[in-house]
Amino acid sequence: MNNNEVVRLIKGGENEFVEFKKSFSDEVIKTLVAFSNARGGRVFIGITDKGEIKGTSVKTESVQKWLNEIKNKTYPFITPDVEEIEVDGKKILIFEVMEFPIKPVSFKGRYYLRTRNRNSLMNLNDVAEMYLRTKNTSWDFFPDKKKELDDLDEEKILGVKGMIEKNLETDAGDILSFLRKYSLIIEEGGKQYPTFAALLLFSKEPLRMTDIQIGLFQDDVTIKKSKIIRTDLISEVEEVMDFIKAYILKEYVFTGSPQREERWQYPINALREFVINAIVHRDYRGVHSQFRVFPDKIDLWNDGKLPPELTIEDLKKGIKRSYPRNKLIAEVFRDSRLIERYGSGVARAIKEFVEYDLPEPVIREEITGIEVTINGTKVKNGMGKTIQESPINYPINHPETTLKRPKKVPKTTREITGEIENVPEMSLKPPRKIPKTTREITDEIENVPEMSLKCPEKVPKKRQALILEKIQEGPEITIPELASYLSVNEKTIKRDLAILKKKGIIKRVGSRRGGHWEVV
Repeated sequence: MNNNEVVRLIKGGENEFVEFKKSFSDEVIKTLVAFSNARGGRVFIGITDKGEIKGTSVKTESVQKWLNEIKNKTYPFITPDVEEIEVDGKKILIFEVMEFPIKPVSFKGRYYLRTRNRNSLMNLNDVAEMYLRTKNTSWDFFPDKKKELDDLDEEKILGVKGMIEKNLETDAGDILSFLRKYSLIIEEGGKQYPTFAALLLFSKEPLRMTDIQIGLFQDDVTIKKSKIIRTDLISEVEEVMDFIKAYILKEYVFTGSPQREERWQYPINALREFVINAIVHRDYRGVHSQFRVFPDKIDLWNDGKLPPELTIEDLKKGIKRSYPRNKLIAEVFRDSRLIERYGSGVARAIKEFVEYDLPEPVIREEITGIEVTINGTKVKNGMGKTIQESPINYPINHPETTLKRPKKVPKTTREITGEIENVPEMSLKPPRKIPKTTREITDEIENVPEMSLKCPEKVPKKRQALILEKIQEGPEITIPELASYLSVNEKTIKRDLAILKKKGIIKRVGSRRGGHWEVV
């Protein structure tokens, strides 16, 4: 690396690939591990975090000692390239690592990932998913050995197989050949087991892990109608869309031609794209999806964060290749043409919303998942006359309307409709005795009192214990690292720390950037 390039990198400051350190320490090793688990990077030693060149004075023996220390404190061990450069008469050292082929790499048993200009502590889910991606596999490849092939619905399999054959203009063979081709069954010890992908797509019995809680809301705390959708993933797409279309606005545009034009409050194809993304890329090991329909917006919350290599901006622009969380499920949806191709669907959907004269949907990472907020302004009048049709059975704007029971749903769907006061932590009453293949409870709600949301005055005991444990392990631990480890947002951690400080349980020593925590 020549001097001009070094000066350019220093002037650019710390980022996804560059870190500055005044001297060698464990922080250097931690950063090299974070780079190894991302896309590689360089640590410049002899430079302050503000980019001021101080230089360093070390002997060859010291550098070799540091390399041995890096090797002993990492697993699998990493060996960075070291380069000595002189800038403005001062010597600096550059430690460089490439992206490690078998990830993740640990430092003293802990795993870090480079995110923008900081090192994030990875939680167990992050570690597991990174390892599976390294092996070019995903969770839905694994078999459920408690299930058998008889637990799969032959009619559902034939339906999807027919869609794929028509789309790809190919013959997928018989049912077993089709399931083997898409790795939907695994043979072990002379027995055949369905994979989790096969069960999510074709199970005869509805599975709790597929639950989608969808509700009709007047505001953030007042709910008018709630429903649990529990069926196979492909059917869930249509059931979600049917629910949404029942409670959003629709206009008829008269342009002078014999045919009147229908115009929904949202572009339906783009809305469907976001729904499909939520269903395909959800982490089915976590909690159920939560979708909320308001008079002027739709919120879609899904368990499972973005892959570390992918940012929200990348997702919105469609500039990077996709990393499906559930590769088999995504492949079946793609070949069925339920999604066109990986990586670009969100960007196309956003463009369609903007062209529809609606705000760009807001995508953000919330706690352990992704939340998408789709804002729906009043549909603009076209050149012709428009007549706005009230949303079907919408009790919010039309209190005189009597809610009707939802239309009959497929036999394999279980539906629970009831009153909810707090969606994320919903408590459901046991359902009444009903037929085996369909569960349905309908409870029409006209008026639900608003709730007053109060900020908690104490930290949950379990989280407090984990916070104190992490502070004792590493007093210099940062708020983002605590948030990542505990799978909560940074705002929650800041609030918890403030409460613990107020109670005299912990204290902050030193500056905000260079200080540390102490347990009193």
